[in-house]
Amino acid sequence: MKNRGLLTKDSGYKLLSFLMVISLWKVLTLHFSPLIVPTMGSVLAEIHKILTSPDLYAMIPLTAGRLLAGLSLGVSLGLVLGILMGNFSQVKGVLSPLVGIMQTVPPVSWVVLALVWFGFNGKPAVFIVILSTLPVITINVCAGFRRIDKNLLEMASLYRFSKVKRLRHVILPSILPYFKSAFQIALGSGWKIAVMAEVLTTSDGIGGMIKLGRLNVEPESIIAWSILVVLLFYLSDFLIGKFLFRKETNYAATP
Repeated sequence: MKNRGLLTKDSGYKLLSFLMVISLWKVLTLHFSPLIVPTMGSVLAEIHKILTSPDLYAMIPLTAGRLLAGLSLGVSLGLVLGILMGNFSQVKGVLSPLVGIMQTVPPVSWVVLALVWFGFNGKPAVFIVILSTLPVITINVCAGFRRIDKNLLEMASLYRFSKVKRLRHVILPSILPYFKSAFQIALGSGWKIAVMAEVLTTSDGIGGMIKLGRLNVEPESIIAWSILVVLLFYLSDFLIGKFLFRKETNYAATP
């Protein structure tokens, strides 16, 4: 009953937040031209147009493919670096400044460099997603390794756990929460950065459609595609949480 009450309260807060956004939007449409703040009706009509257009099924796979490629490479490299930095202080000392630099350089700077290196195509989007994902995964995986309970490691040694058993029952339960939060951050920023890179470097994908909306002075198109990006993020986050991380709490308990 208590959990149900908390769930109801959380849903109420989300509904209130949504109504506040809608109300603010309505007020703004009364004071600004539709070329600046389009009406909700025009945006909904544009969303319907997109959903019934072949563009949706052509452009979303392009952006999602670039995001998936960038995330896959960024997560893989981040895991390797995070494990090395978490286990070896010397490696951490050498790589920490490089990871910090990678994290603090503005994404737009990487976009400009990627344009020079790869040209106007989809490759810069993949490259930028890799660079935005890698430091987030690296830092969190490293933190997870360095916070593994030493008493648990000693107990595993005392009971002569095999390497596989130690990994399953001690290491994974310690680093999975860090990896999960890092992956969710990387996924959210990945969608934004992939679309931003497409706007600046190519004419296809969701970013290409947003660029087209800007060139045609169609703010309703820009907002409609942006709303779809938000929905795609929540959908991908839900699917990953349901299928990829659903058993994370079972590692320590499963014999």
